[in-house]
Amino acid sequence: VISVSLQEKRKNRYTIQLSNGDIFGISRDILFSNPIHVDDILDCPTIGRLIGLENLQKVRDSALTLISYRMRSKKEIGFRLRKKGFAVTQIASTIKELEKKGLIDDEKFGLYFARDNVRRSLLGPIALKHRLKYHFSSFEMIEKICDNIYQEFPIESLIKKIIKKQSLNDLKNNSIIKKRLIGQLKRKGYFWSDIEPILQYYTK
Repeated sequence: VISVSLQEKRKNRYTIQLSNGDIFGISRDILFSNPIHVDDILDCPTIGRLIGLENLQKVRDSALTLISYRMRSKKEIGFRLRKKGFAVTQIASTIKELEKKGLIDDEKFGLYFARDNVRRSLLGPIALKHRLKYHFSSFEMIEKICDNIYQEFPIESLIKKIIKKQSLNDLKNNSIIKKRLIGQLKRKGYFWSDIEPILQYYTK
């Protein structure tokens, strides 16, 4: 090692210059936990280990940036980190580390995400499950989240809220309006078996 210098534009990074002409950069955290001094001899395995630690730190920093904006699922974080070109093994170890620290919690995120979608859009179970599939590969997790959410927001009450936005008199007397409402309820993800009895009650 012929020099260890702080980078001018990035104050949390250092440049390591070797006598063979090779140059590489590492973060302050990596350097402090793995001290390097002028005249130290770094063999290839040591350099490889340092670069591996540096790459892992980059994965960790990117993951922390993602979750600093909002809660995210493991699946979404993994997808976004892979798009950045990070190694799958480093992504997996980073997610596991953040999960142990409680910074990533799939069930907590899933309930937050589902609650927000149902509250804002009055989504039914079909549509909600479709959206949850983007964040979860586990069918059991999706079912568990939906079961909890529709105990908190009963399907019957959600359908009634949507129906009551219409003129009940028009619903009774105008088949076109009724047909449009049925289409809307289906698009929002409700089963006909849930829609039919409530609709009959309001249009009888």
